[in-house]
Amino acid sequence: MSSAFPGNSGYGVFPMIRVACCVANSSTTIRESNMMSRNNNPGKPTKTTDRAVMVILLLLFGSWVQAAQISVKTDHSPVAVDETFQLIFTVDGEPDGSPDFSPLEQDFEVLGTSQSRNISIVNGKASRTTRYLVNVLPRRSGELTVPSVSFGKDVSPVLKLLVQDATTGKTPAAASGEAVFMEVDVDQNKPWVQQQVILTVRIFSRIQWKEASLSDPQFRGGEVLVQKLGEDRRYEKQRDGQSWQVIERRYALFPQKSGELSMDPLSLNLRIPAGRKKQRSPFGSFNDPFFDDFFSSRSYRNKMVRSKPLSLDVRPIPPAFHGKRWLVARDLQLQESWSDAPEDLKTGEPVTRTLAIVADGVTLGQLPELTLPQIQGLRIYPDDPVNKEQATDKGILSTSSRKFAIIPTHPGDYQLPAVELKWWNSVTGSEQTARLAPRTLKVTGAVQNVTPPVAATPLTAAPVSSAEQPPKAPANSVSPVAVAVTAKPGGNEINIWLIAGNVILATLWLLTLVLYVRSRKTAGSRVVPEEKTASVPDMSRLWRQLHQAIQAGDAAAVRASLLELASGLWPEQMPRSLEAMADRVDAPLSVELLNLSRHLYADPAVAWDGEKIESGMKALRHGEAQKKPDAKEGVLKPLYPNAG
Repeated sequence: MSSAFPGNSGYGVFPMIRVACCVANSSTTIRESNMMSRNNNPGKPTKTTDRAVMVILLLLFGSWVQAAQISVKTDHSPVAVDETFQLIFTVDGEPDGSPDFSPLEQDFEVLGTSQSRNISIVNGKASRTTRYLVNVLPRRSGELTVPSVSFGKDVSPVLKLLVQDATTGKTPAAASGEAVFMEVDVDQNKPWVQQQVILTVRIFSRIQWKEASLSDPQFRGGEVLVQKLGEDRRYEKQRDGQSWQVIERRYALFPQKSGELSMDPLSLNLRIPAGRKKQRSPFGSFNDPFFDDFFSSRSYRNKMVRSKPLSLDVRPIPPAFHGKRWLVARDLQLQESWSDAPEDLKTGEPVTRTLAIVADGVTLGQLPELTLPQIQGLRIYPDDPVNKEQATDKGILSTSSRKFAIIPTHPGDYQLPAVELKWWNSVTGSEQTARLAPRTLKVTGAVQNVTPPVAATPLTAAPVSSAEQPPKAPANSVSPVAVAVTAKPGGNEINIWLIAGNVILATLWLLTLVLYVRSRKTAGSRVVPEEKTASVPDMSRLWRQLHQAIQAGDAAAVRASLLELASGLWPEQMPRSLEAMADRVDAPLSVELLNLSRHLYADPAVAWDGEKIESGMKALRHGEAQKKPDAKEGVLKPLYPNAG
């Protein structure tokens, strides 16, 4: 594989000034509009019209009358004393005057300047940004100072700059008088396995050429991951008293095997001038390269330029590394954030914890997956990781973040363990540990149960702790259903409609009780209570229905079949959702039920395993798995209220 370079035609490049102007929601008052419309002589502007125009101009451009903010930077770093680079001055706002770049002459040779402007107007507020590009050549090496540049009364900040020494020694190509040659080098000759190595390729030329293509790096002795870094960079460099045009390309290399590793020479194929016919150009007096080349019938010939071979001595994983998974980087950090303070949480209310790994010199494939352990009393729902890989001129920067929804099921203090990740620092050559300290979650708000009015219990139920169980109801009474009571913001306001409804229900209950007592007196000592008839589900049909839904991969049909089966497995206290059903079974069935619920109602990317669900349900059918009939329906507010 090879990649093409744009032809170096030698034509001048002129700066393009881009102006983006947009007025949104701009308006003129009715009085101004009327004044403008009173001009009876449209051919002659009146003073009123002039004043209205001035008002509009002030509205549009008045925001420019403010102090300008100026910043300065270089187009690349580091720089050498024998190469050109750009100083970029960015001015936000309207400067007090034109720039004076003469102070730069002390340590730099100013080769040329250009500028570009961008103007935008939004909601009557105008903003203006001007960029000044100054091409310079350092006069000496060492630590140089870019002095303040005056823009009238506004000045730019001072910039410290390290200029490296010039490249010494002649390359064989340069010494032999070649017009095009290539150099390659790496920043590490003895990297550790999977460590990032920066390969830099420079093409030097002092002639015009076209149709160039460069081969990709190829290695012998082991597998190497190769990734191109950013865009090619062009600059001018002095070498042995001559001026060379340089195209620089960088790659990130990741050797996957220890031992000797060799890179084959890179090949540059291009077409260079082969001579010119003796023919006079009618446009020669214009000194234009296009007309000169066209009428002189310049011919080109093919040429191949090869680089020197490179070798790497890749070191294995050092014995001093004690991590479970090898990870080498220039820098690595663990970060976390919380949607709410973990020291002030409420029972049943979710909180989101976000964990992130930020690694310099590491690909996404090298980063481990972030996980949190399951803790009794907490429900933890991980989202899919969000990954980002950025290629800069200095290497690969990777970030992997993941959100965890945490729902406390009972009040108390919960300890989240520390998050640790061991990694190898390629700069210091030592093992380091990135660590997030343990976190304590403080949860308040005890779970409350409310029994139905027909059971003659008070409207507000007493709190039930996590260790308590609700009293067992008599055989001929209605089983109480526990619900979560959540206080609404705004204080202890009483809903009058709720009170009225409770009074009516209580009255009906008293009437029912009176009729019941009277019926016992008339019927004698033995009374057979009326039993509520319920349809018995066809379990054989439901088992077949579940199997067919799983075979078809229909998640919605699987959910429906599971809930119908649950009505037969728990007839007295049916679970109304997959999450409630998961509370009554053990892992791995409970995990797969939650995954199915998340797949349906939260994130379709969450995978669910139908075979595990079917095998877990069969174990329930044959009594091989534990069934929890006393699970409290509705105590915990579900993560997805409509799920299941």
